[in-house]
Amino acid sequence: MERKNNIGISFDASYFSQIFIHTSGAYLSKPISKSNNKYLANFKTIPPDERFGQLVLELEKTTSESERERIINELKEITEIDKSVESMPLTFKDNIEKLNGYIVFEPMTAVEHYDLSLLDFISYDFDVFNDYILFFINFFDYFIDKLDNNDIKHIELDTLYPVNEIVEIAKKYYEKEKNNLIYYQGLFKKCVNFVYNIDNYFNFKDLTHKQRFFLYNQLYPNTFAEFKQDFHSTDLLEYKYNDFPIRPELIQLEDINTIISAIEEVDPTGRKLNSLQQFETTNLFTSFYITLFNVVAINKMHIKICGNCQKYFITHKETVTYCDRVINNDLTCKDIGNKEYQKRKLESDTTYDRYRKIGSRKQLRATRNPEIDFYKKDLEQYRKIGKQMYKDVCSGKITNEDFEKWIDEQDK
Repeated sequence: MERKNNIGISFDASYFSQIFIHTSGAYLSKPISKSNNKYLANFKTIPPDERFGQLVLELEKTTSESERERIINELKEITEIDKSVESMPLTFKDNIEKLNGYIVFEPMTAVEHYDLSLLDFISYDFDVFNDYILFFINFFDYFIDKLDNNDIKHIELDTLYPVNEIVEIAKKYYEKEKNNLIYYQGLFKKCVNFVYNIDNYFNFKDLTHKQRFFLYNQLYPNTFAEFKQDFHSTDLLEYKYNDFPIRPELIQLEDINTIISAIEEVDPTGRKLNSLQQFETTNLFTSFYITLFNVVAINKMHIKICGNCQKYFITHKETVTYCDRVINNDLTCKDIGNKEYQKRKLESDTTYDRYRKIGSRKQLRATRNPEIDFYKKDLEQYRKIGKQMYKDVCSGKITNEDFEKWIDEQDK
């Protein structure tokens, strides 16, 4: 791969939207033939169906490492990843070393709203190897200048590499780069924690996030010095609408009344006009600084640490405790947190206490009267229905009031 790590970044404050262009790895579980209607097209150059299918079948069956390597090399020669097809990005929930698929590196254009790359970076635990591998794959820009000549020449864009092959390359640089990453991560974490008062050390009164950021840079003036000038701007000094209904090339002077009407309809208050800030840099940490610089200017957004996964996230509500990251299957931290909250709330509620007391009475009645079958069946039904209703309250399927009403009916 050419040692070229140009990173593009732009921020639109009016929509809280960031475009982040960089080199990143994505995951494919297995090679996929375009002619197979079961899947989307994942290759630009498609080999003959018979040979492709035969190689994939051989790859799935082989137990020999040398044979596996031979098959992979042949697949590389006859396949080319289609850039227009989006592969699966890897996230915190993925255990990289247990994946059996492939990594493909490609220029990535990510449109970010709440899932900012900066927040992922300061959330990594670089003492955990899996987090380091995630960073290696997702932010490959950092390593383009770090890899030795053999490794950088080995990795090509739009080419399939077995996950374990990328892991072995990344492992070579772990001890050398880990402390550097922790150092730079610490610069950003310390600033974010200060601006958003995550450690609750200061009474900032009514200072905005931007004012706190200014204060931080007065207290620690050299923190971001190496990043502040390591970019160039590609801004055009003009305003524009993101969703204007008339294309610029169709606008003519004689249509001025139509254009005026369109502007009034799209933006009656005049607040939707924006000038998109566009920057280019070769320094990944400069791109993170540009993100931070723009985010602190939006006072209605808050950066917090998730009460479940302990990773940073951004929210427009200061009272939110959990993030929206997927942790297990389709469950997010917010889902898990809400369930735990409902469970704790229910267990401390008099409704749940009554549920247990009624159950104890029914059990005592059944124990004292073993010859009366009704008491035993009544206890079994009470426990079965009550247990399910309790689960439904915890998951939010029914309300606590519904549970309380059912308990009232059983209290006899």
